[in-house]
Amino acid sequence: MLDHNKLFDFTALAALKLPKSRAPTRENSTGTGSQPPAQQWQILPTEIFERIIDFLHADKTALVSCSMVCRDWFPTSRYHLYTLLPVIPVSLGGDCHKVNTAVALPGNCLLYGTNNGVYLSRNRTLVKVLKLPAVSQLDIVETHNLLLVLSGRRLLIGPLHLATGGDSALLSRRLVPYSSDASFFQVGDHAGKRVVVCVVHAGRFSSHFKLMEVVDTSDAGTFALQHLRSFYLPDRARSVHIWNKTVGVGLRSGFQCVEPLSLVTFPVPVGPPSPTYEDKKCRAMFRVGERFLLCYDCCAFYMDKAGTSYEAAFTIRWNNPAKQFALAAPYLLAFTDIGLQVWRTDTGAWAQTVYGTGIRLLSVTPQIVIKMGDGRVIAIRCAEPYVAGVREGATTVGAAG
Repeated sequence: MLDHNKLFDFTALAALKLPKSRAPTRENSTGTGSQPPAQQWQILPTEIFERIIDFLHADKTALVSCSMVCRDWFPTSRYHLYTLLPVIPVSLGGDCHKVNTAVALPGNCLLYGTNNGVYLSRNRTLVKVLKLPAVSQLDIVETHNLLLVLSGRRLLIGPLHLATGGDSALLSRRLVPYSSDASFFQVGDHAGKRVVVCVVHAGRFSSHFKLMEVVDTSDAGTFALQHLRSFYLPDRARSVHIWNKTVGVGLRSGFQCVEPLSLVTFPVPVGPPSPTYEDKKCRAMFRVGERFLLCYDCCAFYMDKAGTSYEAAFTIRWNNPAKQFALAAPYLLAFTDIGLQVWRTDTGAWAQTVYGTGIRLLSVTPQIVIKMGDGRVIAIRCAEPYVAGVREGATTVGAAG
């Protein structure tokens, strides 16, 4: 029986390298040219094959085999494969070993961040749009036509339409630096409909957080960042999460919540630490309905708005430490040393494991994009609807450590 990992891998390979459809003829058939007409290949309409494949809707192995036959068989086979797994790969590119980060764009385009610049991938063709050193994080704000680039420790912003249009010369001139000592950043919605960027400098003993609001400038259709609030926390930051009224921070010593307007800071969850996992490392926080999901390297559990922990009643545990997380409700994706593990956030049940070393999360909006150990860049498609507007998983891209 084909396991989840092989099915995931075969489907990704099929999407990346589809065999060309070739109609059988007298020359390429197994028989000789002297065969009578009754023994020659008969060409059937594609609809007939699709109807036959429909009867294999519950047979994973048969569907994978059908998807590898020809292009005409692939769409129907893939449609049924998508109903058998919670997480399905959609191949975006191959052999991208030098990619540090990536973000998906409308129209099946990708922006890649590498050690020597930013590249635009469209129709499997790479175009260099920015020459920058050590690009470690990319993000976009489509509603405000903004591209954010972390190069080295500098945060730069520029017009997104110039990147997608491939105008590298004008984009380079329009780039504006906003920080020269950033470890990572996070984009989110705060205090209503305001879009803010939180720039984090994670020092060894303390971390500095700078909240900046995206504002409209005098030029039509252009936006800039305006300083909103700054604060310090006395520990090294691993992740940051922006919500409507508070900012959640994953520190080396535990999770903290900060109210940016009043600068009131309080640790979460409230109460004594669990004796079972005293050495667990904070990784990420996600809002799930009216509760918050706290993710550590070895487990995850809920807390309510008051900070009360539900660890005793509901805990998801895995054996291998996880450094990166993404939320695709109702699934939690945990990136461990042995591969990608998928868990249900409503029942706590294991749903899927994709084994492999070096699987890494690249971005979460507008699609979850991962990099496989062999260099393939793959977008994750969930069997149940995924709200792409929620940016609560992006912080773990640059903050794991």
